[in-house]
Amino acid sequence: MKQPIRKQLLLSEIPVVKPNVTAKEPFSTPSSELRPKNQELEDIPLLPDWPKDTRGAPNMCLRSALFGLIQRGKRRAVKGEIIAAVKGLDIRYTGWQLDQGDFDVLVQALHLQKHSVSITANQYTQFKVKGFLNAIGRQPGKSGREWLKDSFRRLTATAMEVNVEIKHRYMTDTFSYVGSLIDEFYYSEQEREYFLKINPKLASLFDAGWTQLQWQQRLRLKTDLAKWLHGFYASHRDPFPIKVVTYRHISGSSCGRLSDFRGKLCSALEELLAAGILTFWEIDHEDKVQVQKSNQGGIAVAERGHNSRNGWA
Repeated sequence: MKQPIRKQLLLSEIPVVKPNVTAKEPFSTPSSELRPKNQELEDIPLLPDWPKDTRGAPNMCLRSALFGLIQRGKRRAVKGEIIAAVKGLDIRYTGWQLDQGDFDVLVQALHLQKHSVSITANQYTQFKVKGFLNAIGRQPGKSGREWLKDSFRRLTATAMEVNVEIKHRYMTDTFSYVGSLIDEFYYSEQEREYFLKINPKLASLFDAGWTQLQWQQRLRLKTDLAKWLHGFYASHRDPFPIKVVTYRHISGSSCGRLSDFRGKLCSALEELLAAGILTFWEIDHEDKVQVQKSNQGGIAVAERGHNSRNGWA
C-alpha cells in the first residue's frame, strides 16, 4: 500500500512589511464636467468593502485556471478557449493567457479603485508605477515597468464569458458576465504614472461570491502554484480532499507527467505550511490532498458562494 505523505507544523505569527503605495490628488477635465451625473455613476464599479490590508477577488478568479500556471516562454494567445474550473463555473476566454502575476496586477488595480483617493472626475484610477509595483512585491526598475505595461496590455485585450450556478436548498442562482477585465489605460512616461479604467461591469462578478485575501501572506510566497493554492484555499471555509490530478487540471498546470506535478505540489504545500497558512497537509493512499487551514487568522474566508463537494455551492 502507498504510504501517505504527511507534514505538520505549528508556527508563531510572522512579521510583515506593509507595501508603499503612492497616491496623488485627482485631476479633472472640462469635458468630464459636462457628462451627465447618471452616466458617471454607471461608470463607477460598485465593489464590496474590504480592509486595506487585504485584497478582494471574485471567487471565479480563485477557483479556475483563468490565472493559471504558465511556463516561461509558453504563453499563448487563445480564442474562445474553455478554462478549467470547479463544477458549476463555466469560463470561455479570448486573449493572451494570464498568470498569477497578472492576477496580482488586476487585484491591486481593483484595490486602488476601491480605496484610492486618486480617482479622476471621469473615473480613471491614477497611480505611480513605483508605488504599484512595490505593492505587488515587484522591483520598480525598467524591467518591472515594462512587465507592468505588458500585463495591463494583456488584461485590456481580453474577452470573457462567465456563467456561475450557485445551488441553494430550494433554488439555483445563475450569474453571467461577458466583457473585458480592464477597459483602458493611459501611461505618462515622463511622470511614470498610469490612468486606468476598470470595466464597471466587472463588479457583477463579486455578486457570485468573493474572497478577502491576506495580502502580506501572498507576497511572502515564491512559487505560482503556492500562490494559486493560497487563493483557492482562501475561498473555502473547509477545503475538502481533492485528487492530485484534479489540482493539475484546475490550476492550469502544463506538467505532462503527473509525478512531476505531484513533486511541485508537495513543494507548494510546504510553502504554505512554512508561511503559517496551513497547519497540516497530506497526500493519502487515494492520491487525494487533505489540508487544514490555520486558525490564527491566516486566510480570510469568502463572503458567499463557498465551494462544496458538489461544486460551486
